[in-house]
Amino acid sequence: MRKVLLISAAAAALVAAPVAYALLAQQPVRTSRLYEQLPAAQTASGVNYFAWTQNSVAHPRRNDALLKRGAEARVKLNTVGHGYLGGIDAPLVVYQQVYRGQSNIKIYNADTHVRSNPPDGVNTSDWEWEPSISGDWVLYGRQDNETNTQWIYLRSLSSMIEFKLDEGFTFRQAGQVNGDYAVWTRCDGSCDVVRRQISNTTDTVLPKPATTTYQYAAAVTSTGVVYLARSGRGCGSGGVKIVRYLGTGDPATGTVIAALGAGRDMSSAYARENASGSVDVFYDRYGCRSNVGDIFRVRDPAPGP
Repeated sequence: MRKVLLISAAAAALVAAPVAYALLAQQPVRTSRLYEQLPAAQTASGVNYFAWTQNSVAHPRRNDALLKRGAEARVKLNTVGHGYLGGIDAPLVVYQQVYRGQSNIKIYNADTHVRSNPPDGVNTSDWEWEPSISGDWVLYGRQDNETNTQWIYLRSLSSMIEFKLDEGFTFRQAGQVNGDYAVWTRCDGSCDVVRRQISNTTDTVLPKPATTTYQYAAAVTSTGVVYLARSGRGCGSGGVKIVRYLGTGDPATGTVIAALGAGRDMSSAYARENASGSVDVFYDRYGCRSNVGDIFRVRDPAPGP
């Protein structure tokens, strides 16, 4: 129902050169017999926001976008159809709603409990999906329903300013926008992660160890540190790695900070910056054969810069 296949949620594991970095422990966040995916998290004014997508026992084929804010009752964001979580900039939560074959982006205000549409021009008759929000910016993907052309857009909430970040006939997946940075996945042959610095419109394709490497499911901090999944071709082969780029001391091809293990993969990631300077990277980990998805996180204690 998310329309675009997540490239086996993109692939499986390759592996890079030896890494002089202790692999971080994977901490369970939401694990059950349900399929949980697409996490987003933020702490604002001492209140924890956590949002995600899951099905239910009663409706295993229907997905809902859900929000938990502090001790408040859980909120189902999509009022009809299917819901897929996007991102949080408290009190705003952005998500994808699919109803009667139409996919659009919606915004929920956790203070007022009001749901609204983004500015005119974001939602069209095409398929808008995988949104993220930060300040005045919404990052999202679009797919043409007839030609299969795919785009990544960055749109201002307060003006008509819009950037077309990417376009192609092959897989494009919006990642996270955070402060002055946005990241997305571009697949032409293999898959690459691209980082845009918004203020100077500079794009950086993050270098890979080999042309056969797949990199995808990207998240970014407000200082431009990127976290992504790295693999080879095929789900879970060899064990997917989570790799950090542009942190303090990271080499050009990044630092491996976690390993999902054989037979596992992931389709999205989301970075939450903590007051301590650490970063929590939330991601949806699933079994390639079991089709069970859960949400985990790793805590990077001091990524810099």
